[in-house]
Amino acid sequence: MPCYVQVVLPLAVDTVYTYDVPANLIDQIAVGKRVQVQFGSKRIYAALVVAVIGKEQHDEKRPKAIISILDDDPIINDTTLKLWHWIADYYLSSLGEVMRVALPSAFRLSSETRLLLHPSFNEDYSLLSDNEFLIAEALSLQNELSIEEAQAILERKNVFPIVKSLLDKGVLLVKEELIEKYKPKKVAFISLNESYQEEKLLSEIFAQLEKRAPKQLAILMAFMVLQQKGGEQKIQKKRVIQQAGPDASASHVAALVKKGVFIEEKLAISRINTDDESENDLIEFDLSEHQQAALQGIKQAFEKKKTVLLHGVTSSGKTQLYIELIKAQLAQNRQCLFLMPEIALTTQMIHRLKQVFGDLIGVYHSKFNDQERIELWAKVRNGEYRIVIGARSSMFLPFTDLGLVVVDEEHDSSYKQYDPAPRYNARDAAIFLAYLHQANVVLGSATPSLESYYNATTTKKYAYVTLTERYGGVAPPAINLIDLQAAQKEGQVQTLFSTHLLNAIDRTVEGGEQVILFQNRRGYAPFIACQDCGWTARCYQCDVSMTYHKYNDQLRCHYCGHHAHIAKSCGQCGSTNLKVQGFGTEKIEEELQLIRPELRTARLDLETARKKGGFERILERLHSGDVDVLIGTQMVAKGLDFDKVRTVGVISADQLLHFPDFRAMERGFQLLLQVSGRSGRRSEQGDVLIQTRSTKYPVLHHVLENDYLSFAQEELQERARYYFPPFCRMVELTLKHKNKERVNQAAFTFTRDLKQQLKDMVLGPSVPSVSYVRTYHLRTILIKLPKDQNLKAYKTFIKDSILYLKRHKDFRSVIVQANVDP
Repeated sequence: MPCYVQVVLPLAVDTVYTYDVPANLIDQIAVGKRVQVQFGSKRIYAALVVAVIGKEQHDEKRPKAIISILDDDPIINDTTLKLWHWIADYYLSSLGEVMRVALPSAFRLSSETRLLLHPSFNEDYSLLSDNEFLIAEALSLQNELSIEEAQAILERKNVFPIVKSLLDKGVLLVKEELIEKYKPKKVAFISLNESYQEEKLLSEIFAQLEKRAPKQLAILMAFMVLQQKGGEQKIQKKRVIQQAGPDASASHVAALVKKGVFIEEKLAISRINTDDESENDLIEFDLSEHQQAALQGIKQAFEKKKTVLLHGVTSSGKTQLYIELIKAQLAQNRQCLFLMPEIALTTQMIHRLKQVFGDLIGVYHSKFNDQERIELWAKVRNGEYRIVIGARSSMFLPFTDLGLVVVDEEHDSSYKQYDPAPRYNARDAAIFLAYLHQANVVLGSATPSLESYYNATTTKKYAYVTLTERYGGVAPPAINLIDLQAAQKEGQVQTLFSTHLLNAIDRTVEGGEQVILFQNRRGYAPFIACQDCGWTARCYQCDVSMTYHKYNDQLRCHYCGHHAHIAKSCGQCGSTNLKVQGFGTEKIEEELQLIRPELRTARLDLETARKKGGFERILERLHSGDVDVLIGTQMVAKGLDFDKVRTVGVISADQLLHFPDFRAMERGFQLLLQVSGRSGRRSEQGDVLIQTRSTKYPVLHHVLENDYLSFAQEELQERARYYFPPFCRMVELTLKHKNKERVNQAAFTFTRDLKQQLKDMVLGPSVPSVSYVRTYHLRTILIKLPKDQNLKAYKTFIKDSILYLKRHKDFRSVIVQANVDP
């Protein structure tokens, strides 16, 4: 009997395609496996089987046959496929777009795929078949191959199974579009050779070294002291040398390695907290009374609700609660997913959890190459990894029995995917994933998103547990507002700094401690303007001014990346009277060096962090005490934990709040409290100074009082008054085209069609504040949908309307992007 399959392709098309299964492959076909198919006249893709159907379910003429089956076992399970369908439906995207973001690139082979030789391949061709050898040899002679070039070399169309085999054997890599900027920091560790753990041999080597090599003896004794003190089998070489005294060196360790006393190896460690971590950071600690109460509250809440919002202040020890909850799931042999907003900046959390759970943990994110991702994918599917830590993409892994999902810093905007589609929120998708597995969810934050807080306290959709005390009784930082306008009138401002802030910097540095200065704008100045006619240097591809970067004397567009040399004269009147306006991190660093040349400064923003090793070098300098003042963007507010940071200064809070977005106050409040939390994280209370030209903002006074509850209540009242989330669901539709008239016509036509069904729910079309990006004109339509039983029908109508617009002969070239819950 004929057997057909329905497959999804990694394309932005909202349909599945039917293919015939040859008789010799029917026994091997299954949902979740990839098959090689021809799409159109020339394209070849690795498609995913989403259904197996019989002839009676396909009335059209017999379709094309699949070329081959690529997998021995399904790479995704039914639960993962249900998640894909939910994301496609909820976020108004296609299943192909979900497939594109969900699967590692090596799973998404196509005729456009570029193949590279794996850098670790040792040119051992003995285990390769003849066809595999031909591909490997070709790649050894040239940098990369396309699938079409591989087909030409082998003189056959069916090359995907050969490519897959070479990927599995570690011979090939699939070329990544993403440049891997961060690499794990590795340091040397030493351990005692197993044979010298016997007391007799250890006594003999002590006696030998005492007579012939006293400095090597000092190293061995230092190792034994540290081992006895911390109970560690492997100790950092640097710590052992420091413990042995000023005369000890790496050469003495090397001598003991050569004698077979020590074994030396390089291991990955946290970039953030290195050797000087306190004892409490390296071992499990007892839960405080408040933590025990919160843990008990969470466990009791799980008896009635599957999702709990853990609202715990900064440094209250939420991580230890996560650890206890994970232990409980491991005891039931269930898997756990630990989501973090930005993996590159939160290696400290990975380090902490690995100390407790060791090899049970797998880490999944874009830093890893194809082989590592595919290997971890298989281990999660087979149940070998019980815990997975990762950024938002890790929720797509094929979990088999998920018991717990932890979403740390659940408020963070990094959980929201903006480009490409689907524009999903990993926090919300993870809750649905947990529902599919009947798993529990913990949403943790010191400043919860208003949606989560509303769901926990008003609708009671989630349970709500608080943790209001810092661990160890550390006092929260003292936060003060500095009125820049008043200070300026009194002559208490030098360039960008108030006298109050400068005095605080002086006191902190004189006391041997460190300062963080925060400004959420990179570059030297946001724009350059003519003082005679008002002209500003703007990007020719985008409707924005170009930011001046002094370090390379360039103007750069932060939307499209276009850069140009700084203008010598006005582009409108020819005047040379040009002046930089505003300030970014680069200018702050320059001005501080002019005022306080004795200070050792460093800058942490996208420009400095994108350089190879730049991020790690800056944090290492801060940790080692080589930096007095760190100046940075929001990167300094995430994942940093240093003992010596006492003072935090916010250069201008106004720029956080003067933003055309209904979430501006919420995000400003969250970011200000986050960066404030970087100060005084150990025994002494920290100081936070926030400079502003408008002290009347209510949100600033809530920050001043560290009062989340009052802020949330006021902001929710404001949202309710103007009917914004969480009181409605929002869909933002962005139309893009290179012809301004065409996009205007499409926007008005589309709005008219939408209003026929949705009426007053539709707002617009409008011209966004940045209406021209990468040579495309933009128009936006905002839809506010009631949270009722018709929500799914409304979304189906919107999705159908987008497809209807695309069929219009005048608007086929207009791009429509849907952003649900923007």
